[in-house]
Amino acid sequence: METPPGGGLGAERGAAGQETCEWRVSLGSAPRQRAVEARPFAESEGGRAAGADRDPLANSGKVSPPQGASPGSGPRRSAGGPVKAGLRRLRYLLEHGRHGLQGHRTVVGNAVRVTSASCAAFYLCRYGLGLTVMSVYATFTVVSLGALARIPGSGRQRATTVLTAIPAGLVLVTLGTLLAVQTWAAVLGMLVIGFVVAYAGTTGPRIAGAAPGMQLLYILPCFPPYAPDFLGQRLSGFLLGAVLLALAQRFLMPEPEPPSFRRLLADASDAAARLADHHGGPPPVQALARAHTAGEALRPTCVPPADRPASPTLPHKAMAHAAEAVRTLLARLDDLHTGAGPHQKYHPETVVLLEGISAAARGAADALRRGKRLRPGAGPSASALQEELAPVRAHRAVDTLERLGTDDRLVYLRRRSQVVQAADCAVVLVLATRLMLGDRTVERNPAGHTFAYARTRFPELWWQRLTMHLTPRSVIFQNACRFALGLAAARAIAGILDLQHGFWVLLATLTLTRTTSLETWSAVRQALTGTLVGAVLAGGMLALVHDRDTVYAVVLPVVMLVAFIAGPLRGLAWAQGGFTLVVATLFAQVSPVTWQLAPVRLVDVLIGSLIGLACGLVAWPRGAGSEVRRSMAGLCSAIADAIGYTTARVVERSGSTDIFALNRALGLAQESLAQYQSEPREDTPQPDWPVLLVAGKDARRGERLLPDRPGRIASQDVGTWLRHAADRTAADYRSLARHLCTDRGTPQDHPQPLDIRALLAVTPGIPRDSPDTETRAVSAALLLDSVIWLDALTADLTRIHKEM
Repeated sequence: METPPGGGLGAERGAAGQETCEWRVSLGSAPRQRAVEARPFAESEGGRAAGADRDPLANSGKVSPPQGASPGSGPRRSAGGPVKAGLRRLRYLLEHGRHGLQGHRTVVGNAVRVTSASCAAFYLCRYGLGLTVMSVYATFTVVSLGALARIPGSGRQRATTVLTAIPAGLVLVTLGTLLAVQTWAAVLGMLVIGFVVAYAGTTGPRIAGAAPGMQLLYILPCFPPYAPDFLGQRLSGFLLGAVLLALAQRFLMPEPEPPSFRRLLADASDAAARLADHHGGPPPVQALARAHTAGEALRPTCVPPADRPASPTLPHKAMAHAAEAVRTLLARLDDLHTGAGPHQKYHPETVVLLEGISAAARGAADALRRGKRLRPGAGPSASALQEELAPVRAHRAVDTLERLGTDDRLVYLRRRSQVVQAADCAVVLVLATRLMLGDRTVERNPAGHTFAYARTRFPELWWQRLTMHLTPRSVIFQNACRFALGLAAARAIAGILDLQHGFWVLLATLTLTRTTSLETWSAVRQALTGTLVGAVLAGGMLALVHDRDTVYAVVLPVVMLVAFIAGPLRGLAWAQGGFTLVVATLFAQVSPVTWQLAPVRLVDVLIGSLIGLACGLVAWPRGAGSEVRRSMAGLCSAIADAIGYTTARVVERSGSTDIFALNRALGLAQESLAQYQSEPREDTPQPDWPVLLVAGKDARRGERLLPDRPGRIASQDVGTWLRHAADRTAADYRSLARHLCTDRGTPQDHPQPLDIRALLAVTPGIPRDSPDTETRAVSAALLLDSVIWLDALTADLTRIHKEM
């Protein structure tokens, strides 16, 4: 993705990435994602490729011959006899297996934690206290939140998430127990709770990761027998399992702590300060390399999910705003130092601004590293930079207007605006840092209008996030509906048929349903194969061991450990087969069972698979394939509306904006693109969708900054030109929106560049000795900022047309 020099209003040429809130998981499966290439400092939508690694224990089984030995025509005997050869072979396998497991530390560590916590909970309740109901709920709590769920983060973060989920888990277990009185009540509860828990993933990656496990907390108690008398044991088992899992996550082979997002912001701010310290001469190669590394570290696809500022809280919104500002700052400084010649000399005005940028960025970095809450007015300040920026902006606007006659392509304007855009970004970085650390007085700053959300109350922020995806056009809404309908249907069928272990039907529906019917069918085939093999092994084990609980108690941790390691590493078939053995070993210690438990498990998984497949065929069977075009079309329409609102406020200083509509369109487009990239599909050419996400961010940036900039466009002719240029750009985006909704070919109407000569024909000159020169210069700065903004949006549109 190429970047024209300058951009617009700090527009970052890259795709806006965001963590996807899709929470679908399976025991041992991971969504496949395709990486999207992008230039330095540009965010890329989508994720890095994910999938099961090659099994490190797999090898050819061949042993290299000793040195100097020639291959014989017949079988050879190993030196030392078959016993020593077998021992050498065993040592070889153990050594390679140990290295392989070390390479999969995350999977092995999670398996060890889940096995240890679940076995400790089960043995304590079953054999220590003699409470079978409590033992089942304690064990399944650990399995659901530790294995079925995919809670991201370090050991401390995972433990915090588990403990935070305890109140919701208590409610779910209680509701499941009480609603089990009638099938219709359990089905209705499953429909509502299934949707609510799945849709709650919109509020952040941690909640999204925990959602499948939370579903299980309602599923387990909502089956007969209706036993409210055992509610105490169920709640006690859940609490015990949650606490033991949290302790295991925190202290038993914990996941390492990654650098915090604040530290990444501080490193990027320091890198920007080092770049701003360069005031001419050869490009600072080392500083540019460090800036590139720091900017890439802030890409959403490079930030661990648990550390992304994805929640609707005010600190997280300020973090995301600061990250956007600092990455744009790095991009603008990179363009400034590499785009105008290797031995350039900077104008004194540029040097003054660079010094102010450096001081502001270092102040932000220091505050971020301290991390202390700021009192109003305390912390880093951008006042000095703002005082230096205002006259430079006005002076350069006057100077640039005089050269527009020979600058039809705005090359000179973009180059002269780079340091001004960088200074704007440094101001936003400082204010966002202060807001992040608790200083809400940033709205009193002359640039505080960019933080309109700082005046929004906490409940309203959450309400905006929860309602953002409450539309059939959202893939998150579609996934939540698909899972809720599937689970409710599974619960109804299990109740009507009076299945002995209907819990397994819902578990199969929960773990095997995918976002496309083809992917669901592939998962079903693998799951049935694994379950069949696991059922055969489980049946044989139950027939041989029969009712000897001691054998099951000894075998349980081994079966669990192998199942929870093999599933994520070897695929869904291994996961289902291993879990079948785990279930058989566990239930054999709770109540008398026979080998017939294994075929019952197979039948229940088959029923649940068919229900999931049916829901996949009925509810949005093609996944995000067509939704991504509709959401991108909606984004184009929202961009066109934002252009109209913003221009009206710039020219007429009246009217209002609806930035929530643009934010919602951006969110829907980002989620649909993320899901589309995670789904298996044919390698068919696709438009450069991330460019449209960039255009959305450009439109939002202008909507935030331009209306409250100082100055006024007094000339009616100039205002008419600006409105005409904005209307034409908006019309081009609406034309693209109609094309995306109706046609899959190449758009016929190509966007036209801004008519700068028509602007010059109506722009009055600005005499340098006039008494109102300063006022007219500020108005000229507002005009040129608007021109740069429209030019960036036109450039984005031109690139998407070329890709299509």
